[in-house]
Amino acid sequence: MFHLPVCPHCGTVYRYKDTKQAIRKKEHTCYHCQKRFRARVFPYILVGAILPLVLCIALNIFLLTRMTNLSLLPLFAVTLGFLLIIYIIIPFFTKFKKSEDESKDKNHQKKG
Repeated sequence: MFHLPVCPHCGTVYRYKDTKQAIRKKEHTCYHCQKRFRARVFPYILVGAILPLVLCIALNIFLLTRMTNLSLLPLFAVTLGFLLIIYIIIPFFTKFKKSEDESKDKNHQKKG
């Protein structure tokens, strides 16, 4: 589950940077086999994001109760750090699927 995605056609493992580009473009062409696919972030990334957010809230509450003269800047820094962690792990929850156009083409070839 916690790995970088692979091309659905040839099995080429994508690097972190390439995965982030594929997520932004939605439709992508494999640099190895030149076939098209779609990049999709798993819906359960939200479940994976809940744990860091709960930890962030708990840490903020802990800091507020222990340090009474605490300003908002350290709380903001903690929250920003946890959001950065979530942003960094998004490519590990991405899956590449074959393009719908290609699936339709295969169905037409089988019928013909």
